[in-house]
Amino acid sequence: MFATRRILFVIFDQFELLDLSGPSSVFTAAKTLVEQPIYSICTLSSGGGLIGSRSGIEVNSQAIEGFNVRSSDTILIVGGEKKAISQVSEKSNLSAWLALNSQKAERLGSICSGALVLAANDLLHGRKATTHWADLEQLSSDYPRVNVEQDALYCIDDNIWTSAGVTTGIDMALAMVGKDHDQKVMHKVASWLVVYAQRLGHQSQFSELLAAQNQHMFSDIVVWLDRNLHKPIKVRDMAEQSAMTERTFYRKFTDEVGCTPSKFLENRRLFRAKHLLETGSVVKSVSVNVGYKSILGFCSAFEAKYGLSPALYKRIHCK
Repeated sequence: MFATRRILFVIFDQFELLDLSGPSSVFTAAKTLVEQPIYSICTLSSGGGLIGSRSGIEVNSQAIEGFNVRSSDTILIVGGEKKAISQVSEKSNLSAWLALNSQKAERLGSICSGALVLAANDLLHGRKATTHWADLEQLSSDYPRVNVEQDALYCIDDNIWTSAGVTTGIDMALAMVGKDHDQKVMHKVASWLVVYAQRLGHQSQFSELLAAQNQHMFSDIVVWLDRNLHKPIKVRDMAEQSAMTERTFYRKFTDEVGCTPSKFLENRRLFRAKHLLETGSVVKSVSVNVGYKSILGFCSAFEAKYGLSPALYKRIHCK
């Protein structure tokens, strides 16, 4: 007979519903498939009662005041709307409750932007942590003592668990099930939910690609790059297209997008390569089509970015 672990989700007004429903489905599926009450779900909030999510669906919750945290519990702070994250980070009763129970619980963690709540309450100092790509810059700048992992699906640092954007909460929950029980249980749950038990490779969040596409100043450059990725493009070529000197272009692009033009170009080539491989293109052909001079250089860059070779990626993801 397994002991029951409680998963304590802390929610607040305008929280992200999937941050709650995704991971809780993992723990509930594990309980169902093992046919034993190995997990129970508790939903908590600062004041208790019905709490409205960003999607408009309300979820009932227990008040944190007087809630007795056990040594086998896991506390998870969900993410949510930016203003809501700021407000909940400043709630004195939640801060006091976290300070009291963060060491008492077996695990403390966050899903998506919930990491900002932990950081605001001094619970990530000196720790590895991650969050949604849109909040990585804030986590790094506002809390310089946090060791921010830019491209991780989730991070584990002793008893602190943090996950990146939204659905990665499912990945982290599966990892918790694997640690608590065994890989067979984790794989059964993943199969039941029709998700990867462990995603292969380094799953970059591609924040710089999305940022560039949303920047009016460089939107034309992104279009031009996509049309010319097969060519040997240099930073000076990008600068000329923007009618700027190379130095000015480098500075403005880096400031706006968050990475250098050359790094962005490499990421754009590899991003295109991923999609070509998924449609069945031959590795050598993909290498040429995205502008690499040698297939060896392409394979090396692809594996460094994604953690697996182009051939293996194609075999796994080809549609």
